[in-house]
Amino acid sequence: MVVGGRRVGETKLNRVLQGAILLAVTAAILSCGERFPDPSQEGEFDRLVLLEEGTGTWCTYCPEAAENIEELLESHSGEFIVLALHSASGGPDAYANQETEARIARYGIKTFPTIIFDGVEAYEGARPVEEMEQVLVDRRKLGSPLKLELSAALTADSVLYEITVITSALSDKTIEGTLRIALVEDTLTDASVGLLHHIVRRLPEAAGEDALTLEAGDTVNLDRALPLDGSWGRPLEAVVWIEASDLKVYQAASYELGGGSPDEGDFSIELESDTIQTKPNPGDTAFYYFTLKNHTGNELALHVETPGSLKELPEGWSSLICDDEVCYGDSLNLTLPANESSQRFHVQLTSSTSGSEGKIVLEVTGGEEVDSQTFILRIEE
Repeated sequence: MVVGGRRVGETKLNRVLQGAILLAVTAAILSCGERFPDPSQEGEFDRLVLLEEGTGTWCTYCPEAAENIEELLESHSGEFIVLALHSASGGPDAYANQETEARIARYGIKTFPTIIFDGVEAYEGARPVEEMEQVLVDRRKLGSPLKLELSAALTADSVLYEITVITSALSDKTIEGTLRIALVEDTLTDASVGLLHHIVRRLPEAAGEDALTLEAGDTVNLDRALPLDGSWGRPLEAVVWIEASDLKVYQAASYELGGGSPDEGDFSIELESDTIQTKPNPGDTAFYYFTLKNHTGNELALHVETPGSLKELPEGWSSLICDDEVCYGDSLNLTLPANESSQRFHVQLTSSTSGSEGKIVLEVTGGEEVDSQTFILRIEE
């Protein structure tokens, strides 16, 4: 999967120069004792790892880091949660906010990207998938003395969290921890950098009521809420975790909130690849994959088109709308069955020896609703 607005063809850092050294983000983070203690000392529950990514849309090597994280997610689904902490420290970033900047400052992050596992394993640079996989496996082996159960719900203007904290009866010490909550927008397309994932929209500072003292066998029920901005896309992900004073994460949990935004209408265009792609050679073709999804209880008649009036293509460039078997030219009509059914398509955009950038707009019409998506191909020899 192409993710994180990757600029294809961009020169990558030499892996050797990146190094595989552990970054001491703060002395407190890395002074937490034995790196991988005996799992039997940790408790009886499986550990869901929290991976935090210090990133920015201005950052040259952050797209590579994001792509590697997505690859790791594909092979280890359900084993870790990702928080993309955007920062404007190196340039403008529309997805940075005071709360993500505060988290980055708390870690002492100065280099982007930086990847942090469970608050205690921090690495600079776009780490190879295999390296991150080994850290993930080691963190998972620890288990956890805590179990978190989370359910969440959307209202018109907020997200409601229902959290249960269960402490292992095997725990031989009191756990002093802090409950943290976050709200993450899973996927969006930025006009400048393309596809982004795991954008942290809310990450409020802990309040006094979030301080927890947990004894063996304790069960604690907690309710929290965060305000909801109607402009955020879907799916959203509610995330909670409990951390120590040195930011070490004891346990995490997440809950996905719905497929489409409240204003998504009857159907949606759900992207599967980067909307801005770069190819090295004139004549190269880019493929933009997407799914059309029906959010109603009735079948929908849709018209799909790349209107000529909205194409900005150099001489000799061409485009097609295709499914997995057939190409339809510039338009097609289809019927989507009811109840969240979907159908996969792709647009293929082919360059020529003329020009270096082409742009087309995909329009999908159903009744009075019109959804659109722009696709761009750049040739950089």
